[in-house]
Amino acid sequence: MNPASLLGRCAAAIALAAASLCADAATPTTGTLFSLRQQNSANSGNFATGDIMVWGAQNVQPPLDQPGATVYGYSANCPSGAVCGSLASDPDWIKQRLFERDWSFYPHQYYASRPYDDKMTGPWSLILSTSPTFAPGTNSVIQTPSIGDVAAMPFVQSMTINGAGLTPSISWVSPNAPPASVSEMRVRIVDNSHPVTVVSRVATNPGSFQQGDLIYISEALPSNNYTVPTGLLQYGTHYSIAIELTHTRADGTPVSRSSSYFDFLPIDPNTLPGGVGNIQLPTLTPVPTTSGLLGGPLYGFNVAHVSANSVTFIDPIVATGFSYKTGAGDPNFRSVQIASEVGDGLYEVYGWDGASWILLQSGLAAGQAFDFTAHGYAGGVDRFEVRGIETSAELNPFEVTAFVTGLTFMSDGSFTGTMQAITVNVPEPGSAALLLCGLAALAGRIRRRA
Repeated sequence: MNPASLLGRCAAAIALAAASLCADAATPTTGTLFSLRQQNSANSGNFATGDIMVWGAQNVQPPLDQPGATVYGYSANCPSGAVCGSLASDPDWIKQRLFERDWSFYPHQYYASRPYDDKMTGPWSLILSTSPTFAPGTNSVIQTPSIGDVAAMPFVQSMTINGAGLTPSISWVSPNAPPASVSEMRVRIVDNSHPVTVVSRVATNPGSFQQGDLIYISEALPSNNYTVPTGLLQYGTHYSIAIELTHTRADGTPVSRSSSYFDFLPIDPNTLPGGVGNIQLPTLTPVPTTSGLLGGPLYGFNVAHVSANSVTFIDPIVATGFSYKTGAGDPNFRSVQIASEVGDGLYEVYGWDGASWILLQSGLAAGQAFDFTAHGYAGGVDRFEVRGIETSAELNPFEVTAFVTGLTFMSDGSFTGTMQAITVNVPEPGSAALLLCGLAALAGRIRRRA
């Protein structure tokens, strides 16, 4: 071969290799890839609820030679049973835009989600580019792990919160015989007062919305209890806290997970009326979604020692009022005192006459006590209601520290009763229906009151 020709071919090969290296250097980079089946309970962080699939990549970054450049992205999946050809032209590919959320805990996460579909549990291709048109030479194409036929991870049976300040303790009851083994348990904390803006990274299909900021995930926990560390929570900030149960792959990455959420606003004791001591927080059962939910969640209490000579303060989430009931064998209620000043701070107390609710007092101010024995109930009552919280207060019906109630009892004993929110549904401007969901809600029965 002519040496000059050989030299020319070598030069061409070197130029082609250099061009290839430059193209590789000009594409985005990623951190850990993820793809899992996820179950989220109802929450205030604006996270999709129910049984979904989530996939994407952590810490997506532009190439080093383009600092600050926007990274665009979409994802694609070839459903089971389909034979997919060219990604650009074959309609069998299922394509979905990627969103970026800049969480404090996971910055620059690119992700997508959709309702669980067993036909799309194979790997998802992530196409990332610094070009809004995904021009050749600017793209990174990477694949997530497959989800496979893993079962959905159920929610915890119940969650109990102790301590209303900045370092609450949380415990939970694991599900009975979950279909996928629980490899890890963790606690996740989301800041809802300082949300992040989630942005579509497909230029031809823009959009954005807000979600709570993920600020903390614990290490894997050895037992079903956890105390929030000092320095993480702040007064005046609304949080969502989740108990996460995860089944992992052989490499330790999550493949099926459930997140059971409750909302939490730390209570500054200096903001409560004098005499309010330790607050007993409730046990609650996570619900899959708020879609169609007409009554507030049911909150149970298990306070071992109540006394006829002391006030026990309890607190669940709030709406426009609450229904209270003792448990089997509990002493009757003697009095109620509302410690939280919500809205105008004036409340109504209703008693049960055996057939219907009757108004016993209106205008009860926060900090004042209402004694049932002084209003015709010499033996106390086994149930009552507090109403009168204005809808304009817009209180979150999933926050466990928003309505502190003081109770006294007719005798010593335990309190294993319940407290449930009365909620208002306003489907159209100018119309409203008061919906009271009592204990029968556990059986799906709802009683409507005008």
